[in-house]
Amino acid sequence: MDTKKITTTAVLAAFSLVLMLIIRFPMFLPFLIYEPGDIPILIIAFLFGPGAAIGATFILSILMAVFTGLGGPFGAFMHFLATGVFAGTAGYFYQQHHNRIGAVKGLVIGSIAMTVVMAGANLIFNPIFYGIPREQVLQMMLPGILPFNLSKAVINSVITVLVYKKLANFLRSKALIKQEQLAE
Repeated sequence: MDTKKITTTAVLAAFSLVLMLIIRFPMFLPFLIYEPGDIPILIIAFLFGPGAAIGATFILSILMAVFTGLGGPFGAFMHFLATGVFAGTAGYFYQQHHNRIGAVKGLVIGSIAMTVVMAGANLIFNPIFYGIPREQVLQMMLPGILPFNLSKAVINSVITVLVYKKLANFLRSKALIKQEQLAE
């Protein structure tokens, strides 16, 4: 990555952390907290590819655990897994189909992938890290875990679609990205 890409990625990742710290509220179950931090990460995925988004997500997950203390290392891991799968999948699909429809399809596929992966991750890891019986985790799937992950992904996807083009045009006007990095 060149200096402009690194700087743009760092600024977007910092904005992601700010969003995560400022906008937080429970959805479906009291311990499932919505935060819009995935939006800047999705923009990184569309601008610079899934690798940059996953790298930013890794650093951001650690910072989130340090600044919020929520979930500790397990919370950082689960955040990295959720956002990494979501942004990585959406960014990869967008790279293959570099237009608005490709972006939307990537976000839909990424949303579904994140929801499925997090269902499995909760079933596997919650009993290990929190001592919650697997049967209890299964009982939380439909009223909480599945709709939470899908809703969070859809909300963040819609906002990303609404802001991506304007932000990308602004970054292009400041010569921070190239024209071919914009969705049609």
